[in-house]
Amino acid sequence: MVAGLPYARGKSFSDLDGYLRHLQSNAAVDLPWWREIRPGVYEHVKSLRGAPPEIATRAELMKKFGFSK
Repeated sequence: MVAGLPYARGKSFSDLDGYLRHLQSNAAVDLPWWREIRPGVYEHVKSLRGAPPEIATRAELMKKFGFSK
């Protein structure tokens, strides 16, 4: 379980997919989330206008957020 993640709202997650689903479900309240744009490649979706695009692979996100699966 990984705890202390950005915008997790006190929840812990056992895998990256669960965390990404949580972020997407909270996108309606203008929180950033990651959208899969092609298999294994994600785009950081932000409400901030003019923010530079941020793209990451699944492996990069797993490392960034501390997941092993």
